[in-house]
This record gives sequence, structure tokens and C-alpha cells, in this order.
Amino acid sequence: MAVFLSRGLELPPAKGDFFVDDDGSVYEDAINRLAEAGITAGCDSDGGLFCPDVAVSRAQMATFLVRSLGLGTPN
Repeated sequence: MAVFLSRGLELPPAKGDFFVDDDGSVYEDAINRLAEAGITAGCDSDGGLFCPDVAVSRAQMATFLVRSLGLGTPN
């Protein structure tokens, strides 16, 4: 999902490392691009985890798309 959105939206490289649980992942760059673009804030209330091995629900994917395409505020 992170790579799909990052490539499809042609997001620029991230300047920061946003999550501690994606270190060493082949998807870390794409995940950080999503975070820097404001598309994701992570999976925990503190914002330090992305949970890269957890499946994305349709509702979560819809939220990612709303944020990434600027379609308004997700409910």
C-alpha cells in the first residue's frame, strides 16, 4: 500500500524517519514519504509505530486515498 501510493502520487523523498518499527524494511522509504506528506500518522496514538505487517482495511485505505487526493476530511 505504501509503495503503491508513494509511486502513484510521485511523492518526493522524505527528510525524516517517522517510525521505529519499519527500520530495515524494504518499504521504509515509501512509508516515510507517506508520513511526510501527511497521508499517515501511524498506527498508535503516540505516532511512533506504522505497523507495516498489519493488513490494511478498506476503511483505512479509503482514509489514505481521501488524504492523498485532497478530497476532504475522512470521517
